[in-house]
Amino acid sequence: MTLYEYFDRIAIIHLPERRDRFESLSAELRAMGIGIQHPKVQIPYAPRPSDANGFPSRGVYGNFLSHLGILRQAWEDGLQTIWVLEDDAIFSRRMCREQAALAEKLKQCDWDLCFFGHSLTHELANQPTGLVPPNGDFMWAHCYAVHARVLSRIVAYLERAIDLPVGHPDGGKLYIDGAFTLFRRFNPDVITLVCNPALSLQKGCPSGLSEPKWYDHVALTRPLISLARRARDQWWKLRV
Repeated sequence: MTLYEYFDRIAIIHLPERRDRFESLSAELRAMGIGIQHPKVQIPYAPRPSDANGFPSRGVYGNFLSHLGILRQAWEDGLQTIWVLEDDAIFSRRMCREQAALAEKLKQCDWDLCFFGHSLTHELANQPTGLVPPNGDFMWAHCYAVHARVLSRIVAYLERAIDLPVGHPDGGKLYIDGAFTLFRRFNPDVITLVCNPALSLQKGCPSGLSEPKWYDHVALTRPLISLARRARDQWWKLRV
């Protein structure tokens, strides 16, 4: 069984003008045996809010709304499982090789949230490889899955987080990965799994959530930075 076969839907967060990211993720999915035009793959409309609504930026707010919209739709559609990808996700060679084992593990065990990509590294050094429970907070929400058991709860939490003021102890107007972190803290019964080691990373490219760095504007440095980012991505894919 492949991950495509296991999940009811694969939803991609993508802005149409980022054709470079679309082509990159298409290639990443092809390596996994998944065509981006397959029926299970959906690229829903990406919200473009007119203001930041108290979030760190309009991009952060729009990204938050995209994740919320995808999860809300999955809940309303009665899906059992959904895999959510941001369009800058890349996969290690190991994920391609071991996706059958990952799918079988998810099929056989109880889980609510599963993060194929995350920021944990040395924290998992004493854990076995494969899907394991995390032993601390972590960042990133570019490649994760959600089970029906927790969909309604996480949708309700994210909806409330939009209305809460910045700095509220329950979490208000956060980056999406920060909201997920607080959700896990407030709901310790939720079964979270992460890949050890992380099998997905965010592609080296300018972020859509904040202003580009100065070197992304300078014609002389832009090609060098792009080359360095591609080299880093390829090195990571082979190393993991």
